Amino acid sequence: MKSKSLSHFLIRLTQSMSLRGALVRCSRAEAILNEVETRGCFAKDARNDVWLLIVRKSLGVAVITLILAACAAPSDGSLPTLAKLATPSPTTVLSKNKTVVGAWLQEPDSITPYYTSMNYALWIAQLTLVGLAEWDDKGNLVPELAEAIPSSENGGISPDGLTITWKLKKGLKWSNGQPLTSRDVKFTWESIIDSKNKPLSVEGYNKIEKIDTPDDLTVAIKFREVYPAWYLLFTQGAHNAGAILPEHVFKGKTNLEMHPDIRQPKVVSGPFMISEWKLNSSITLIPNPNFYKGKPLLERIQIRFMPTPEAALAALQSGDVDWYPDFTEADVTLLQKLEPKIHNKVLPTPEYEHYFFNLGTTKSGSDYDGPCPLQDVKVRKAILLGINRPAIAERVYGGKAAVPVTQWANSSWTNTELKLEGYDPAGASRLLDEAGYRASRDGIRSGMCGGKESKLSFNFETVTTPLRQEIARLVQSDLKKIGIEFKPKFMTYGDFFGSYTEGANIATGKFDLAGYTSGYYPDPYTDVWRCSSVINKANPLGTNHYHYCNPSLDTLFNTSQAQADPAARKKVFDTIQKYIYDNVLVVPLYTHSSVVAYTDRFAPASFSFLSGMNWNAELWDAK
Repeated sequence: MKSKSLSHFLIRLTQSMSLRGALVRCSRAEAILNEVETRGCFAKDARNDVWLLIVRKSLGVAVITLILAACAAPSDGSLPTLAKLATPSPTTVLSKNKTVVGAWLQEPDSITPYYTSMNYALWIAQLTLVGLAEWDDKGNLVPELAEAIPSSENGGISPDGLTITWKLKKGLKWSNGQPLTSRDVKFTWESIIDSKNKPLSVEGYNKIEKIDTPDDLTVAIKFREVYPAWYLLFTQGAHNAGAILPEHVFKGKTNLEMHPDIRQPKVVSGPFMISEWKLNSSITLIPNPNFYKGKPLLERIQIRFMPTPEAALAALQSGDVDWYPDFTEADVTLLQKLEPKIHNKVLPTPEYEHYFFNLGTTKSGSDYDGPCPLQDVKVRKAILLGINRPAIAERVYGGKAAVPVTQWANSSWTNTELKLEGYDPAGASRLLDEAGYRASRDGIRSGMCGGKESKLSFNFETVTTPLRQEIARLVQSDLKKIGIEFKPKFMTYGDFFGSYTEGANIATGKFDLAGYTSGYYPDPYTDVWRCSSVINKANPLGTNHYHYCNPSLDTLFNTSQAQADPAARKKVFDTIQKYIYDNVLVVPLYTHSSVVAYTDRFAPASFSFLSGMNWNAELWDAK
């Protein structure tokens, strides 16, 4: 991939609120090829140098880090896989009594969320520093340090939507026994917006006009304008950073990014606290005696840093570690063979793979018109019904993937009234007949569109990975059966995600269909459907790859941004999803998943698709 293409894409990503990713390891070529887009990794050379792109959605801002890493292939030229296991390296033996050991590929740079963009660091933060609320295993925001989630009904959201009032639980304490009060919440905000500190982002916190703390339990946050994503502030999860900081530790101090207690907090509020950090080796945690939910079930957690996923799996098999949280789709089949000694959890996430149409028209702001037949909803629905999406989902994640109904999958924002439309080639054919497209001698349907004879023959563009190539060929076969020619074109990441000024087809609108991974979480808002985001000569940094513009949909998104009450906002997003569903603006294929493997002696609690496995670590146990 050309560095110029990458740099342009980085610029575009920082302006897009729709692309999410995670810290990614590229220790093997197969993982790069199969999981590169989902994890945010861009391969320069699949067997040698690798560009690592880390994109983390943090309070509305894409935080980007670029690292150059080496991914050397084995000397025999084959692609390394987990089947080629490394020999386990000697490790320190811990007492198994109420102790679990995890394997991670990255050592955290800093634990305090506001000063790190590393997912492995945020996972430690979930164990040690908590916020006012978190996401549970149903995707719902639930109270943590707070007594309840603010709403219009309980008076937590003012009628004008400008003031959000949180009530803290009574009797909260820091791990050192000091009271945890509303003053700590206010101090956290003050430290974030203090120009003498350098947090990674102030987005959202800079919308706050003031915070009043009339008593130790009340936090009244006054915004300058309605800020619908207020619930991402001061709340903690794997995809947002909002822990509360102890005023009595940091008051009067500046340059907090350099403070040792920011890197390794000694005073914490979560279920565990760090007892030992051996650089390049491990982090050990013990229970926080003042955790608000009581003492955790485990007596100790140790995180060991591993060089590769192969080493992590070998350590799992030998019993040296109890879990590894970062396997990929390509590993699921192998992991399933290790039952019952080693269990695996395929956890659906809000990210999804989807195909989409070029719906641009010069009248609506695009530089080019997309294919005329694709402007007909009957043709789009025929394509959706003509693809055997359940069969495709069955081929990924060991058969544990699901076909999403909407782009807001696996979330409390999902419109559950919408029903999945399955594989129906007969119904697809009827729709094409109704649209006026008849089969010709070559088997490809054709008909009149816009006053011209048009064939249902479409190019399809996506990134070159084995899984995407396999799926595209299945789709090609399915659509051929209903008289549609589907012509896949596989591209490098640099070419596919190239910029408008580089003439990339997706950006300029010179394509028919395309496909990639996306997801809108933890806040549901995205600008990728906005008319103002359509990419064109006047707006080369736009984010609307669909090239779709409809004032009605624009109005709905505007309305969603004027709602401070999540319940009222949910109704707007239900309508948005129904509009996209009814008009078949995309073809959702399957949801992506996180893959965790753990030994039989380790008993993790319920998993959350927004907060991962660490959100309720106080309930972890060991047999």
